Amino acid sequence: MLAAPLSANAQEAVSGRVDLWVYPVINDTATHQGFWDGVIERFNAENPDVEVRVDIQPWAGRNEKFTAAVSAGRAPDLVYLIPDQIPQFVRLGALEAITLPEDVVADYLPGALQGATYEGALYTAPVLMSAVAPIYNKVQFAEAGIETFPRTWDELKAAAPALKEDGVYLLQYGASLEETLNQTYYPLLWQAGGQVFAEDGKSVAFNSPEGLKALQFVVDMFKEGYADPSTVSATLRGTDAPMAQKRAAMQLSGGSDVVKELQELWGPEEVGVGDPMTEAEQITYGTVGGFAMPVNNNDNAAAQAFLEFLIQPENLAEFNTISGFFGPRASMGAIHSDDPFLSQLESYVAIATPGEIHPLARQVISVLAPEIQGAILGSKTPEQALADAERTANDLIAREGL
Repeated sequence: MLAAPLSANAQEAVSGRVDLWVYPVINDTATHQGFWDGVIERFNAENPDVEVRVDIQPWAGRNEKFTAAVSAGRAPDLVYLIPDQIPQFVRLGALEAITLPEDVVADYLPGALQGATYEGALYTAPVLMSAVAPIYNKVQFAEAGIETFPRTWDELKAAAPALKEDGVYLLQYGASLEETLNQTYYPLLWQAGGQVFAEDGKSVAFNSPEGLKALQFVVDMFKEGYADPSTVSATLRGTDAPMAQKRAAMQLSGGSDVVKELQELWGPEEVGVGDPMTEAEQITYGTVGGFAMPVNNNDNAAAQAFLEFLIQPENLAEFNTISGFFGPRASMGAIHSDDPFLSQLESYVAIATPGEIHPLARQVISVLAPEIQGAILGSKTPEQALADAERTANDLIAREGL
């Protein structure tokens, strides 16, 4: 039985215990714990008979540990999830839909609701959003005579030769199998007007004119010598990355972590954030993080009360200010206006998508990524790579009975 929205029972006292599992969204442990301590203190001022226990879990093995906890009947009352985890756990019977007040749901940004909804039901209460955008070296672009950062694929192609003449690759594009397609191929697919899955989820849809256009764009970047070939099979991070070493002038998708890293390495004056690329449409990737109620815990009135307290705009503003993420509720407005880089990324939340929510999203990435790599390396044509990936992915979906 779903818990009623707290606002419908605002005068009812709640009591009990709430166990919450969260992960290191805020990198500094002391700062992270301090945020939760403050939220709990404020919550207890209104709800003194509720004990809230926050367990900051490690990222590693989180799916397996949560699944085991559900199977053993020891699941927490609230757990932090991202979009591609939702359908997996719904299919396992680990989650049930949650209920939030109508005015709260109406206040969430469309992308936040997209990342929290599966098969028409809401499974998480979003607490953060992200958005990625092109990150580039302003000095290298200026030295190549490029005064305005490209906004379309054609403009990007036109800028590449001038950088190449200066001995600089235009692009750092991660084609290693350890990279996620959410920040490499998928944004290009969406920008071309394509999608990963068919509307009914029973097959994939990337083997399309739009999918081919996106892959051909990537292949051409490498073929013409505009993309650094070191990233085809190696995962390069930190000071080893082509951009960090100034061998490449940009990457198509980077978030606040990349901006901060490059600011520290180069100085803020060299770091540029560009608008997400436009082809058929302008769109970029951004995740959504939220809290779900595991099965059999959604009748816990204390957990419902704490969840609704947590997602109040002032609490989310504090959380996202500290973490460097962005607010999922429209009423929060801009929370990073004092930071020119974060405020620019924050403005792209409106065109960010968490991707297509599907139970086999991660498995399809594992199928498609090596085929894209093969097309870049020239062992397959782009047409053959997409066709082979389509066949394998559709077989996988059929075996799962979707």
